[in-house]
Amino acid sequence: MLWDNPPHSIALYSVTSGADTGAGVLPTYTVAQSGIPCSINTTSASTQTLYAQSNIVVSHTIAILASVLTAVPVPGWKAQTTDRSESYHILGIRHGRAYGNVPAFVYLDCDQIL
Repeated sequence: MLWDNPPHSIALYSVTSGADTGAGVLPTYTVAQSGIPCSINTTSASTQTLYAQSNIVVSHTIAILASVLTAVPVPGWKAQTTDRSESYHILGIRHGRAYGNVPAFVYLDCDQIL
C-alpha cells in the first residue's frame, strides 16, 4: 500500500515572528520534525477555485500517515522536501479518519514557496 512506503519525505518547521533591524517582521523557522514520509500532490483547478472563495490558493496537498507525526502542524508552518529542498507554506490542515484497513491521514493544504 502507498502508506507503507510513501514516495516523498519532508521536514516541518514551526515559525515565530520577530523584528528585523528595519522595523519589519522577520520570521524564524525551527525544525519541529524531520524525515516525515509523505505523498505530495498538486491540487486540481476545482480545488483552487473552492479555496479562492476565502482568497486562499492551494497548489499542493501533502498527505501524511497520522501515526508518524510527533509534532502537531498548524497553519503558518513551513514544510520542506528532503530530496529537493522545495518549500511549502501550510495554509490549512485536514484530519482524515481511519476506515477498514485504511489508516488515518493528516492532509496539509499548502502553497509552494517559489
